[in-house]
Amino acid sequence: MTDSQTKYADFFGAAFYDTRPGDRQPFDYQTRLATEPELPALVNVPTGAGKTAAIVGAWLWRRFHDPQSVGRRLVYCLPMRTLVEQTERVASLAISKLEDTGLFEKGRFTVHVLMGGDVDNDWEHEPERECLLIGTQDLLLSRALNRGYAMSRFKWPLHFGLLNNDCLWVFDEVQLMSDGLATTAQLAAFRQRFGTFGKSNSIWMSATLDREWLRQIDFAPEVDRLTALELSDVDRGTAVLAKRLTAGKQLSKAPERCRLPWGLAEFVKEEHQPGTQSLVVVNRVKRAREVFDELNQIYGKYGNTDRKAKQKRSPILVEVSSAPGPQVELIHSRFRPAERERWQALFAGRIDLASAGRIIVSTQVIEAGVDISSRLLVTDLAPFSSLVQRFGRCNRGGEFASAEIYWVDRPLTEKTAKLADEASLKDEDLERVALPYAWSELGEAEQQLEQLQSASSAVLSQVDYRATYTPAHVLRRRDLVDLFDTTPDLSGYDLDVSRFVRGGDERSVSVAWRELNGKRPLKSDPRLVRNELCAVPLYGNEFKDFLKNKTVWTWDALDGDWRRISRDELHPGLTLLLDAEVGGYEGKRGWDPKSKRPVTVVTNRSGTNEGYDDDPLTWLRYEQTLAAHSLEARQAAERILTETQMPELEEFRDEVLRATQHHDWGKAHRIFQGTLHSIPRETDLAGIKFEPVLAKSKSGQHHRRKRFRHELASALALLQTGASDLEIYLAACHHGKVRLSIRALPDETRPRQENAKFARGIWDGDELRGTHLGGGVFTQSLVLDLEPMLLGRSDQGAASWLERMLALRERLGAFRLAYLECLIRAADVQASRNPREVLNGSTAREEN
Repeated sequence: MTDSQTKYADFFGAAFYDTRPGDRQPFDYQTRLATEPELPALVNVPTGAGKTAAIVGAWLWRRFHDPQSVGRRLVYCLPMRTLVEQTERVASLAISKLEDTGLFEKGRFTVHVLMGGDVDNDWEHEPERECLLIGTQDLLLSRALNRGYAMSRFKWPLHFGLLNNDCLWVFDEVQLMSDGLATTAQLAAFRQRFGTFGKSNSIWMSATLDREWLRQIDFAPEVDRLTALELSDVDRGTAVLAKRLTAGKQLSKAPERCRLPWGLAEFVKEEHQPGTQSLVVVNRVKRAREVFDELNQIYGKYGNTDRKAKQKRSPILVEVSSAPGPQVELIHSRFRPAERERWQALFAGRIDLASAGRIIVSTQVIEAGVDISSRLLVTDLAPFSSLVQRFGRCNRGGEFASAEIYWVDRPLTEKTAKLADEASLKDEDLERVALPYAWSELGEAEQQLEQLQSASSAVLSQVDYRATYTPAHVLRRRDLVDLFDTTPDLSGYDLDVSRFVRGGDERSVSVAWRELNGKRPLKSDPRLVRNELCAVPLYGNEFKDFLKNKTVWTWDALDGDWRRISRDELHPGLTLLLDAEVGGYEGKRGWDPKSKRPVTVVTNRSGTNEGYDDDPLTWLRYEQTLAAHSLEARQAAERILTETQMPELEEFRDEVLRATQHHDWGKAHRIFQGTLHSIPRETDLAGIKFEPVLAKSKSGQHHRRKRFRHELASALALLQTGASDLEIYLAACHHGKVRLSIRALPDETRPRQENAKFARGIWDGDELRGTHLGGGVFTQSLVLDLEPMLLGRSDQGAASWLERMLALRERLGAFRLAYLECLIRAADVQASRNPREVLNGSTAREEN
């Protein structure tokens, strides 16, 4: 071993093992991932070989020893929610152990989970910090496309910029990503084409990885050059891995009765051994619920009291057990995080050999790298690449002398039970049976299975199987460019990115339940957060049928209030609120449209939602002058630029600093000062001189002009005083509400003068008085001109706002421009959170 490899072995052991350094060595491939000069793009390693530890350890090592070699943000993208908490636990524990050894200071590396709701988002205002971001492909890819699911629309550009610059993206279990996999390849191509700040690499991982899956339109030229990392002979000779790779797993076809939920439940009862864990993996949530109910009925445990008794029963009598039976658990993607938290203890807990054991009924979520093992595995027929992952959950560490796997050739639900006995089915019936897959995929997998008697990793590695991958939707350059603009169209809708995020029928909305008692939710109610949100599918009519005669609410950021939404308005990525009384969810069974029981509400003490007219960084616990805040924001920007240590940012340093110091210049406007100084609405502001000119206040009241945006006034003033287009844009965008285009919004307060131009509360001809911006910077009084909001050039040949901003986006590229946008927003937040010079109060007096 080289000196670097020896040091990494001690580093890895300290991070992932509770033994002395050197007692447990990393596998050879894990060491190569961390220490070889070139970072691989493809990691093709069997399940159970420690890919999570390999990635986390390699990123930490590279950031610690050569920070310029890899991005400061590790974005760990997972296809299923089940893995998120598990990955977070592994990463957090590793960092904590390394901090305890004194290898690096506490707090240098942080771990954040990105899921539904605005929680755990401190990282977004600290672009200079090193952090590990973990989330599902829905949440992460939608953010990378500037349409973040289940988050404030005003933060979309913030996450778009941070997730496309200075990042290492890792895509785990890519065989499950559907159309999202093509999007990952296209984004990698566009980052190369448009340019980014810092290193921006991608790694794709799977036990059944095929580089041809990445041969998408714009990324195709790169595919043959991608370096791959696989197990070496040294790895295969390691005792721990050798035991896992050769673990015995007898493979057989399940009896025909397993096609139906009751038959599958009875078969599992017959084959389950006390003191062990049995795993049942089915293809659909509905089938999982039905099998779970059947098992609980057999064992006399928890069941769904709403379930109707079935007329057709098993020809084999299976008595309902009166003795304590095994623990029966249900796992699928339609649970809230509040209930999923207990799964981690479930996965980690050992089975008492003297007990009746445990039976877990799960959907595909279990195949995505979940560290769980069973003696008995019964699985529905699925694409072969998915089956390989499922087989990895049986006898995972070789702990059993022998283990058994059974596969079900025709998985059905109660609704499709009539198809169980038909020898020949029509094509449309076959496709119904195969859902959510295609029947052709299942047919190919069945041909492979019929030739196998063992499912050990060593045997599966010899199977010559290549799955074809043809995404239905591929992200193109024009799509990405269009997504940079976050202004909704005139009907209030946005470009839908769901086809690029996951594709197929796996599109969903996020739903929360609260005690509304049939009433409208209040504006002041806490915003919806991750722990109370459940992903509910939109495919088919299940959710729409459930909503009949029910009221569902969504937060309307434009109006700053909850809005009732119709079933026809539903689209992927929405965050919705239901009354707990309407049912639809059970703690042990997750989302269930047939459940009529009131839903147990998850306690939520988060902050309130943000509307378009709100300025959360203005109404704070203190008062501060505009001069003090402007200077402190500039100083925060200087600190961020210095700590990022990216030489390519130096070209833009002066523009970023000037824009930051002038970002709140528009707050000197009379409308804004009248609000901060709590001047009554009926008072004429023309006769008041505001001293001091404030940037922060405890007032909290709304502006007398609806839709008023101070940042537009800042940007117009900069434009009129000869600032660069970048400075103008950065000042305008620092709240995410004024960006590429300027147009009036519905319900704006209009000027009395006929045909006068107005937009976002700014009226043509408004005066912006001279003011101090700190550090010796003083602005002169000027009259705001809204001519740039019009399309086309002015009579004097000046370019419009839109023309300037589009040219700026073309010159810098969407990713780099968004990142600079992140810097000014981060500086504003950091200065607002930690003010140094504040006032005890403020006054306003009449002019003489």
